[in-house]
Amino acid sequence: MKTRHILTIFALSFVFGSCSNYEETDVIPESLQTESIIGILNPLSRTSLDLSRNVVWNSGDRIRIFGESVPAGAVYTTTSDNTRTGIFLPEEEQSVVNDAVRYAVYPADAASGTLAATSLEVDFSALAEQSYYSALGGGTGISTLPMIARSEDKAFSFQNLCGGVLLQLNDYQSLGIKIKTVVMTAADGKQIAGMASVDLESGTIALGSDGDHSSVTVNCGDGANISSGGDLSKNAGFILFLPAATYDGLEFVLTDTEGRCYEIATRQSVTVTAGVVTPLQALPLTIYYGSSNCYWTSGAGSVEIDVTPYYTFSEKFEHENLKCLNESGAVAGLPTQVRIVWQQAATDESGDVISTPTLDHATLRVPTTGKKGNAVVAVCDSEGTILWSYHIWVSEAEDIAWKNEALGNFHMLDRNLGATSTTQKDPNAYGLFYQWGRKDPLARNLAAVRPTGNPYESETSSLEQTLEATAETGTIAYAIQHPDTRLLAATDWQVAGRINGLWGNANGTIEEGTGIKTVFDPCPAGYRVPEELAYAGLTDKDKGNCNNQYGHMFDVDGAGTTSYFPTAGYLEKNKDVIKYLEYRGYLWTNVPGATGAYYFYYNNANLNRTGLDRAAGCPIRCIKVE
Repeated sequence: MKTRHILTIFALSFVFGSCSNYEETDVIPESLQTESIIGILNPLSRTSLDLSRNVVWNSGDRIRIFGESVPAGAVYTTTSDNTRTGIFLPEEEQSVVNDAVRYAVYPADAASGTLAATSLEVDFSALAEQSYYSALGGGTGISTLPMIARSEDKAFSFQNLCGGVLLQLNDYQSLGIKIKTVVMTAADGKQIAGMASVDLESGTIALGSDGDHSSVTVNCGDGANISSGGDLSKNAGFILFLPAATYDGLEFVLTDTEGRCYEIATRQSVTVTAGVVTPLQALPLTIYYGSSNCYWTSGAGSVEIDVTPYYTFSEKFEHENLKCLNESGAVAGLPTQVRIVWQQAATDESGDVISTPTLDHATLRVPTTGKKGNAVVAVCDSEGTILWSYHIWVSEAEDIAWKNEALGNFHMLDRNLGATSTTQKDPNAYGLFYQWGRKDPLARNLAAVRPTGNPYESETSSLEQTLEATAETGTIAYAIQHPDTRLLAATDWQVAGRINGLWGNANGTIEEGTGIKTVFDPCPAGYRVPEELAYAGLTDKDKGNCNNQYGHMFDVDGAGTTSYFPTAGYLEKNKDVIKYLEYRGYLWTNVPGATGAYYFYYNNANLNRTGLDRAAGCPIRCIKVE
């Protein structure tokens, strides 16, 4: 599997503990034996944390003391319990280190070999297998993290040799993904565990390249649930500890309880600071099926759709073609069922648009009858839950070349997405409705009557379901599982965390004049939702006829080439009606606003690029990816 280099490192970090370097030393009794020593944990140390998040020693903790006269070291033990300052006594009375300069290593078993000047071999092998920690809190114990100290008296202030990284993931689709194991590897092959030489004066660790000790594994037991209810601001964390050093990069392989493996890596080198946990960039985990959400054909035949489960950690929700594979390299999580969600023939057709679809491993075959119209088919799991759905569009759409000073030259389809005609005053030319950011179309009532006056409302399609958007329903997860349900809301159908980048323009800007096609983009392969500037500079040829022809004929190239833009109305955001049918035109763009999103608006008096609430439903006209 190919590793994706998508993690960046935050400057933000936090230390393991909160005590000062010599806290509590004033309570040490003066009557201590001369061979006893004082072990002090400073903020960069760690054996465990008490309920107040203080770093503490516990009874039975063992350290090894070295000096020039005792280069093999002597073991000292403490009976202090749950205290930030521990009193250590030699395990053997005759094994006392009284040199003027002494060094200490914790735990005692991590010290290996003999002291050579100020260098010593330290064993980091215990890091190879780690327990799961999502955060540092009371009761957390990492007794495997080696520490060192130097002293010219009885007090040894211990410094950690290890730091940590916090890998943060978000299951915003609320799939209930549980991570079973996390394996971290140094991209440069640098060892993470095993033996390494440490300078006890500076704490510098000399790491070699050791393939047998270049990874650590975190075992999450029954699985760590990373679901966050759709809110990208809530991220599950996995803390992994490793020797303090600079690594060319870190690579991670995560395996969930369903056997799916996910790979991720840092974009840049990572500096791990002793005693500090550094958060990596928090990323969304997206699972999607196939390479497109809309399949466009012009006649009878069979549409073949790839339903392979893919994943991406892209913040821009890009297609990265990373298949969900298990540890054996086989595709994991294939759909097992398929069903027709809805279908609708054009008004000048009769019969079905598609016949019974079939599923063959990772290929969905949808027979088209040759009737123009639209259909939505879905693939499901063994329990019938929809995993993903696809729009089948049977129409004779064509590209039109546009000349646009603001955006540059490009191609756009000659009709709205889902339209089967370009004839003026033909309901088949109006196209389907979309709530902003959703990948699935909502059927249009092709028999709807133009309203005669205020409140300019028409009936919606019986193929469309409506439901109030709540914390439970107003999520991407619910929208995916219920592609025919429109979520009514005062502003946004997304209740549990608004995501701006669903259609490829998270910042509301244009990067080098192009947008991005995302896994949620509703357009056919090779097309995407356009930017706001795609409609800049349009010349209206016959504005006065807008009411009579139910739309505009716009000059798209400055040379007289026109295209029909019907006044198809829109779906009211919190009411089950079509508004302004055949009076006003609305076309979504990929540009999010502060609370809503931008659209192109036109009627018999005005042309505008302005905002509308995302819970509303508008048509789309797709631009070609070039």
